[in-house]
Amino acid sequence: MNSGDEHQTDRATVVQYSELTVASAAVWTEVTDHFLTADHRYRDPANWWARITAQESSGYTLLRTQQRGDHLMNRSRSHIRRGPTDHCWIVFPKRGEYVIQEPDRLTKVPPHRGFVLELDRICRVLLPGSTAYALRLPRAQFNQRLPTRDVSRTVLDMSSGLGRVVASMLATTHAGQSNLTTLEFDAVCDRITELLCLMFVGDVGPQQAHVAETVDAIRAFVRANIGSGDVRLPAVARALGWSPRQLRSVLHQTGITYRELRRTEALRTARDLLACPGPLSIGEVAARSGFTSAGFSTAFKSEYGETPRDFRRRRRSDQLAVTPPGS
Repeated sequence: MNSGDEHQTDRATVVQYSELTVASAAVWTEVTDHFLTADHRYRDPANWWARITAQESSGYTLLRTQQRGDHLMNRSRSHIRRGPTDHCWIVFPKRGEYVIQEPDRLTKVPPHRGFVLELDRICRVLLPGSTAYALRLPRAQFNQRLPTRDVSRTVLDMSSGLGRVVASMLATTHAGQSNLTTLEFDAVCDRITELLCLMFVGDVGPQQAHVAETVDAIRAFVRANIGSGDVRLPAVARALGWSPRQLRSVLHQTGITYRELRRTEALRTARDLLACPGPLSIGEVAARSGFTSAGFSTAFKSEYGETPRDFRRRRRSDQLAVTPPGS
């Protein structure tokens, strides 16, 4: 696939972004085999057309696909043996109803829903004329957070509450194309995964049984929006489908205030930006992390024991020390 950004020069730090328009069934099979090996059959190959755009890092892949015309994707045992199964895909149709046929069930997924496609399962998927996002993530992310839950049997509602938040994060992240570093891209995908796990739990309100998951969701939302969106408590509560009182209550159970949580996540965001090679000034890092220039250095030193400038200098020195000569 060809890069969608002619100015992209540093693959080690900039997320890979690709885009391709395909009107040939043979070419489409070749392209999609990079992401998922399968056989494809087309209702009307002569009038079939698709466009795919992708962001990729070593840990995550985020796709957006558009397709004119129907086609059937078939995953057999031979496909499973040929490819790795340590990842899974979560697919989010925006237009068109997907139909997934497995040996023991048939699942219909209309627009504004989401479903998990596990790579160790035999299945047939009818893909209609459609637009969809798809996120490829390590299965270990689910196994660690949801060890007893079969996520493949859950269809997620992406039209309200946390689902709407996740859908917005997917669209915004993909719109960034190659303007994100791999560190930034992976950080956002980590947060999206945390929110998806919370949705799979099936309880998106701040109930006692899921306090830890709820706080994770608050942290994920704050980090995804700090410096660019409204992260005041009422706005965060509203975005996550809760009341401000509920949000304060669940944080109180963990012994922190919302102000403390927001400050911690802002400083973590700043630390990640400072650790990333790039042209951002200290003032720009402060702004992207939701700080004023005047208070940023003091807050950072109080949290991490060194000024932002000293932290950046040390990290760059460490990176040079481990970089082989001539690389």
